[in-house]
Amino acid sequence: MEISAKEAVQQLHDIFKSVKENYEQNIEEISYCDSEYLDLNHALEFFDADQIGHLELVSQLQENRRRRRKAKDENERLQPLYELVTQKKELVNEVNKGRRTIQGIIKTQAGRRYTPRVRSDLQSIFDEVRAANQNVSTHQEHGV
Repeated sequence: MEISAKEAVQQLHDIFKSVKENYEQNIEEISYCDSEYLDLNHALEFFDADQIGHLELVSQLQENRRRRRKAKDENERLQPLYELVTQKKELVNEVNKGRRTIQGIIKTQAGRRYTPRVRSDLQSIFDEVRAANQNVSTHQEHGV
């Protein structure tokens, strides 16, 4: 499998971001489910059976518990990565620094051009080849 430096560092950045976001979204889901569970239980406690659709409430309780379990299980799996991302901020900062450095290198490389030392008559050919290569690169980047 070939992967460019730009793709590799972008994937690392995206992974770190996704782990943190998913973990925190799961925390919110767990909290919501806990509050909803209390509401549903209080409905069972205070409402008469004829006031609520008993089977519907049981179904809602079951769905609530399943959503909560799913979020808790996912966070249990994400926990080691979440700790890495949140406790090792220098690692995240280094990946971001590497990402910026690689983007700068790519930009510098794209602007490079060769200037003949003594054979200035070749300059126009170098310029034509460079322009043709840039067109090919642009088409490849855009999937053309």
